[in-house]
Amino acid sequence: MTIAVGAPAWVDLATNEVSGTRDFYTGLFGWHWIQRPDYNIAMKEHKPVAGVLPPQTGVPTAWTLYLECGSVRHAVERIRALGGKVLVPPTETPADEMFLVAEDPTGAPVGLWQAPPNGTFGRDHAGMLCWAELHTRDGSAADPFYADLLGYRQEQIGEPGDSFDYTVWYVDDQPTAGRFETSLSLPEDVPAHWQLYFQVNPDQDTDAATAKAVQLGGEVLREPTDSPHGRVALLRDVVGASFFIIDTAQRTGE
Repeated sequence: MTIAVGAPAWVDLATNEVSGTRDFYTGLFGWHWIQRPDYNIAMKEHKPVAGVLPPQTGVPTAWTLYLECGSVRHAVERIRALGGKVLVPPTETPADEMFLVAEDPTGAPVGLWQAPPNGTFGRDHAGMLCWAELHTRDGSAADPFYADLLGYRQEQIGEPGDSFDYTVWYVDDQPTAGRFETSLSLPEDVPAHWQLYFQVNPDQDTDAATAKAVQLGGEVLREPTDSPHGRVALLRDVVGASFFIIDTAQRTGE
């Protein structure tokens, strides 16, 4: 099944502690691993769901989101024309994917992905990515960049400049990603970035998964809280990368 342009197509994490990172996410999500010399592929329900790799010089320890773009090479000039920068040029993987890493006009790193026709990426099930959200101080710059680059239809939630300024980005009328304006809440020393949400496993709710993460050596950055979309918690893993977990079965009223 072809991955739609604009949809999340991959996520990975660069770290000096590859073995410890694998152990943490295996314990938390039940991931299994395909190990290659310079890359580790996490599997869940026989589908690839994430990658872990040794870092390049100067790359922070953080999750990178890759969005399907159709053609990585064609995207290069569009990125520059729309005010972004190319940080990692088009690169081919051993599995015939192509990718690049860019910086959007608000300073957030983001990957673009070109999957082969039979490319797969496990999403929206237990232990898999289920949402991605751009946290930026400049929503008015982020929204048109991604809309022009990847063709999103964007729907504003709340009012620009209010305490909750959020846009939902749609692909084929499906909500695919979000943009959260953080000018009132993001500390000055924290750059714009993407936050990833992973669905917890059926045998543990958000609270149990949070306790498990701590047991595995992680930290709790935001205690479990209820939301209309599920019970969420913000965690930090054993190498310092932050991510959300969510139990979408535990939803509160709108």
